[in-house]
Amino acid sequence: MNGLQLRKHAMTGISYMIPYVCAAGMLMVIGNIFGGHTIQNYKEGFSIPDALTTLGGDGLGILPVFISTFIAYSIADRPGIAPGFLLGLLSKANGFGFLGGLLGGYLGGWVVNWLKKVIKMPSFAEGLVPQMILPLLTTIIVGLFMEYLVGIPIIALANGITTLLTSFQGGSSVIVLGAILGILSAIDYGGPINKVVFVFVLALMTQGIGAPISTLISASMIAPFGLTIGYFLSKLLNRDLYSQQEIDALKSAFLMGCCQITEGSYPIILNDLVRITICTAIGAAVDGALTMYWDCASVVPAGGFFALPGIRNPGLWLLSLLIGSSVFAILIQFLKRKPSEAIESDEEEKELDLASLKISG
Repeated sequence: MNGLQLRKHAMTGISYMIPYVCAAGMLMVIGNIFGGHTIQNYKEGFSIPDALTTLGGDGLGILPVFISTFIAYSIADRPGIAPGFLLGLLSKANGFGFLGGLLGGYLGGWVVNWLKKVIKMPSFAEGLVPQMILPLLTTIIVGLFMEYLVGIPIIALANGITTLLTSFQGGSSVIVLGAILGILSAIDYGGPINKVVFVFVLALMTQGIGAPISTLISASMIAPFGLTIGYFLSKLLNRDLYSQQEIDALKSAFLMGCCQITEGSYPIILNDLVRITICTAIGAAVDGALTMYWDCASVVPAGGFFALPGIRNPGLWLLSLLIGSSVFAILIQFLKRKPSEAIESDEEEKELDLASLKISG
């Protein structure tokens, strides 16, 4: 059996994604700096900063499509591109987020490779296999799987989260609520869980309860800031935790993080997804608990540091962000794999051999 090479395929997607994320993210940062807003109606006119913000936001919005396409391409070569693209679109349209795009890319690529081995066509029709049959069958198989077996649980999870958050509303457990909001805002890096929390806290903000929305803002910044502080702490401790590619990605990740844009951190997060997500959850919980406890209410729904003028107790809000990010940075010293360990792990990964599957009649 050959190896699954999960990291190899993820790194292929990441290598294509880094310049894309940097370009889209920096467009959004520059637009935000000059007061740009997302264009809602082009007929009403718009400024150059508005155009930059909109272009950057739209670009980051299709990241699930981008990563799904190139992971499927890495696994299955050109026949994987079309199903990878369509499955990424499905993830974006249904709110499955970046992790949904990852899942679609892997499943799409594996199913294409499996179909290559099991489909036998007459020689005159062989040209149809990569052009039509593989993309069509793969998209149907994986698309229906994701719609029903991924989509339904995500909807149920979203409803459960709403119920959970509502149960804390109006109670005295602000620290517990803050910790929960912080975790849920941060652990899927702008995915469907984050969107559910945003709807909830935005509704509270319209009712004059602004601390939950400021918790979401700061918790969404924990990953890029924690990774940045973690890098400098690792240098101070003489620990070689970051590869050169991660260091390069960190430069734009920090700048984008200042604007509450998490996507710049994806190339680093994907290299060690589980461990970094644990650090993110704990750091965001600390940040969220402190933000709620100190009542750092906001009248601005998003924007990172650009939301500061609209946040009550901005100094305490910054302090909670610093403490949460520092907790992340300390944890990552113990949890993050060194680049050499990641390479060794790659060599040990096993491959799922779909050709060995048999369908009995």
